[in-house]
Amino acid sequence: MARLGVDFGTTNTVAVVHDRGVFSVVLHRADTGAGTIVREVYPSAILIESGSEHRWFGLEADRRFGQHGPEPGSFYLPSLKRHLHNYSEGRTISMDAFSGRFDVGDLLTSYLGSLAESIRTSGLVEPDEPLETVITWPANANGAQRHITRRCFREAGFQVLSTLNEPTASAIELADCLTAGRGGRQRREPSAVAVFDLGGGTFDASAVWIDGDEFQVLTSAGIENLGGDDFDRVLLEMFLDKLKMSPDALIPLTRHALLRQTRAQKETIAGGVVRTLFLNPMDFGIQGLPISMPVAAYYDRLRPMLKPAIATLVSVIERAAEREPRIHVDRGLRIYLVGGTSKLPLVSEMVAAAFPRCQVVLTDKPFTSVAMGAAICAMDRVRYRDVFARHFGLIRLRDFGRAEVFDVVFPAGTPIPRRGEPPLERTAWYHPHHNIGHLRYLECTALGPGGLPDGSVRAWSDVLFPYDPGIPLSARPAADQVVDTEQFTGQTVCEVYRCDSDGVITVELRRPATDEVRTHEIYQD
Repeated sequence: MARLGVDFGTTNTVAVVHDRGVFSVVLHRADTGAGTIVREVYPSAILIESGSEHRWFGLEADRRFGQHGPEPGSFYLPSLKRHLHNYSEGRTISMDAFSGRFDVGDLLTSYLGSLAESIRTSGLVEPDEPLETVITWPANANGAQRHITRRCFREAGFQVLSTLNEPTASAIELADCLTAGRGGRQRREPSAVAVFDLGGGTFDASAVWIDGDEFQVLTSAGIENLGGDDFDRVLLEMFLDKLKMSPDALIPLTRHALLRQTRAQKETIAGGVVRTLFLNPMDFGIQGLPISMPVAAYYDRLRPMLKPAIATLVSVIERAAEREPRIHVDRGLRIYLVGGTSKLPLVSEMVAAAFPRCQVVLTDKPFTSVAMGAAICAMDRVRYRDVFARHFGLIRLRDFGRAEVFDVVFPAGTPIPRRGEPPLERTAWYHPHHNIGHLRYLECTALGPGGLPDGSVRAWSDVLFPYDPGIPLSARPAADQVVDTEQFTGQTVCEVYRCDSDGVITVELRRPATDEVRTHEIYQD
């Protein structure tokens, strides 16, 4: 029976199949007039044709756009994952040359459906075999992003066995290599690995304690918008500066074509030999002579962008050492660099400078490490436990509504249940001072003065729950119907919060007067 690990990335998506003891990276194919293209990554891109609104996905979308360039009347959408950072139910994208808007969830489901078809076409999975899959997402992914990703995978035909943070998956892949997991397993002393995961659109850092087949995430943090896409944009801006052009002067399709070229130029740096980057504007219909750009000048622009990632890694390791005293930064802590953007020599140079006594390891499989770790988990070869990367809670009123307080339900660092374990549960009791409870949920990376949310703050669901037995639970009241009243203060309201192994949070609200219950899955809507 085959099982999959899938890394849905910002720039590319990778799938690894485990079948009868063998791990295989899925190879995706696209037929062209010159032959068949085969790649182990499936670009996270969509090409839509105006008029017919026909859609191409993945390798075919990337190939057609690269071959025909920015054709008028079409729309090229790379880096689909970035549109999930601020996802809300029904969110749409406006596209040039189209009068309407496209639903993000529909686009993602369609893209994942094409991915499923490509996986089956590879021959690694039998036509009628279920796609039993462990999917991954950034450690710093918010609740809405997790919700829509999991939902769309299921709607596209994947049977989601479990979910996994991307840095944790890479730590599992590394440990499996170190213990020769694909052959026999030898017992190693417990140790820690810090994962520095710099991909196409996000940066994540996690510290993972490894004890045999047990993986415990100690701390996680990340930056939502930092990755290869941003580095491509910087290089494009440098080229445009030489042309004395503003990025705003480019039509979107020409800009996408130029970014595709800057990405290709950036990737030539990985070997450490290239010293100059080139762009010929005439190839894109822009007047001007060919441009050269020293790699050193490019690095000067990237260093300030990488400093926050280094600082995040420092913070993650320091907090992990507080929880696990056996972690010693000055005695051989291993730092594992993964993600396609970590191939830039500047990345390992800056990490090594920040941690001179640590062992910095650059993965030999920057694009497939995460999917490989997920595939290992899909076969139940390891046990892992993740943690909340952010504080989750809700805003409550105190002093009879004169002040707000942030009630933290699950603090950052709280362990998340393993697959098969009962949900994590928290209960809150209180006496209501309103006819309708207005429960405003949010998450944040830090707590500021007075315990109020600070850092990166994201709103989740607003739940309106009627305490008044005269209002049916089936009703959906509005915020302007909330009225201060002491009529229900003699009753005790119960809120039961549960978090499952996917990090999905639900709240069960019980109305004491009638003993009626309503349950909500909490995410941004």
